Amino acid sequence: MRRTWSGAIALVMSWSVFVAAHAAGDAPPTIAVGETAAREGGPAIAGALGDALSEEIAARRDVRLTEDTRRARWVVRGSVVQLDEHAVADGLEVRCEVSLIVADARGGSVRAMLQGRAGARGVDDPERLARAALQAAVRGALRPIANIR
Repeated sequence: MRRTWSGAIALVMSWSVFVAAHAAGDAPPTIAVGETAAREGGPAIAGALGDALSEEIAARRDVRLTEDTRRARWVVRGSVVQLDEHAVADGLEVRCEVSLIVADARGGSVRAMLQGRAGARGVDDPERLARAALQAAVRGALRPIANIR
């Protein structure tokens, strides 16, 4: 009788370890937002890029946002490389391009270099159009992030 119970306990213990390991393997990778910069638009656009990255990562289910880079698997850094506005027939068009680097949080090995481009058009406030174009560019750039290994 004693062997049966010890065998059952061993089976339950090994099953729980297997389930815990499997669950940990299914956990989405954690990402922290690192430094951001802007070739055009100055510090305000660089800050807006950081905000857009945080919002987009937080909205996804395949990755998790963390504020603590020590707890992150990856760190994403980026730059606004182009931000143009010009008049069009029906108002104003703002075009934005971002360049992102996804690197290991520990060691800094580059995992991916991502780019996104987008535009926003309207008769609206140019600042609002710039933010919309920036958010769309970030969304496009981060699209393949779950496929990074």
